[in-house]
Amino acid sequence: MIQSGVALFVALLVIAAGVTVVARRIAVPYVTLLAALGAAASPLLAGHVPHLGHSLILFVLLPGLLFEAALQLEWRQLRGHLVEVALLATVGVLLTTLVIAVLGAVALGLPVAVAVLFGAAVAPTDPVAVVATFRRLGVPGRLLALVEAESLANDGTGVVVFGIALAAVAPATLSAGAAVLDFIRLTAGGLALGVALGGVLSLATRRIDDAEVEMTLTAIAAYGGYLLGEWLHVSGILCVVAAGVVVGNVGRPRGMSATTQAAVTSLWGYVAFLLNAVVFVLIGATVPWAVLGANLGLVLAGAVVALLARAVAVYGLLALLRPLGRPISLAWQHLLVWGGLRGAVALALLLSIAPHAPGLATVRALVYGVVLASILVQGATVGWVARRLLPDLRLPSPHPPETPAGGLGGPSPAPAAP
Repeated sequence: MIQSGVALFVALLVIAAGVTVVARRIAVPYVTLLAALGAAASPLLAGHVPHLGHSLILFVLLPGLLFEAALQLEWRQLRGHLVEVALLATVGVLLTTLVIAVLGAVALGLPVAVAVLFGAAVAPTDPVAVVATFRRLGVPGRLLALVEAESLANDGTGVVVFGIALAAVAPATLSAGAAVLDFIRLTAGGLALGVALGGVLSLATRRIDDAEVEMTLTAIAAYGGYLLGEWLHVSGILCVVAAGVVVGNVGRPRGMSATTQAAVTSLWGYVAFLLNAVVFVLIGATVPWAVLGANLGLVLAGAVVALLARAVAVYGLLALLRPLGRPISLAWQHLLVWGGLRGAVALALLLSIAPHAPGLATVRALVYGVVLASILVQGATVGWVARRLLPDLRLPSPHPPETPAGGLGGPSPAPAAP
């Protein structure tokens, strides 16, 4: 059975590579077609792929996915809206989880434990499909950076919230106060450790001129950082995110040759592609169509609840910043809501739950259904929505213009003289 499962898995990876070629030819984000591939593969893979376990899933999938995204995030664009990103990635994730849990329990009739896990799993957003579309459309650079930075940060905090939610629904439940303290400790500790680790490895790259060794150092930042964070009882995922931002903005541009920088970018781009393919194929094996079909009405309602919770977090929290002189236009807020897709991180968290956990079948159907709906519906229409909300988009624009540093969502300045 294992050999046949591996054979099917390899075959689907080959198909995934072909799907990606097609996606690039027709200008569709590859994760959209991967999601369709994973769904179509469900009847073939169901029952053939063994459960890999919570620790293995978190260690193999999440560090690589998040480190690659962190490595590409430019600090010069991030620092202009640190307040917005921090608010959405912390309070926003907690608020989204709470709204989904409450509506899930009250409106959908879910057991409290199932509603909490559902909310925690789909609270993080995934920017892959949206960013690819936004880059093709040439949206303002600061909007693109805001989408990337917020999604990356809320992925990290979302993993922390999911871990706390798992502990909270266990027999020995956490109190609300203990959960908040855990969140602060895990988050602050993970970020501080990641900055320190990224700084040390960035110094090392300045003293080493060997592409293979420097690529290995980035792998140490990703996977060693995760293990170090877990060993020190802080968030290993946030350690990876912080280390990736530091290496990407300090170690790579200041300590690596142009050849090494290109090699590192290609390496992690491939890792992200491979891990996305693995996630979408694995989820097809764990959520058969029969389970999804049996819960179809609940899944559709769950997708609406998840979108509503995203709207509450974005509109509510960003409204608090307007009196502080940090306005974000409503058009941008609409795009942040509609572009808040759920993706690989939500599926990886879902895969990490023990296969016989109480209520797992319902949680799996809900999370997988919400991810599919967001990628196939929101992901397929976000370009159309962006064109309607931002009628002055320039096509194509590989280097989108930035808005003035004083606010988000305003007009783009003229290009600076060289």
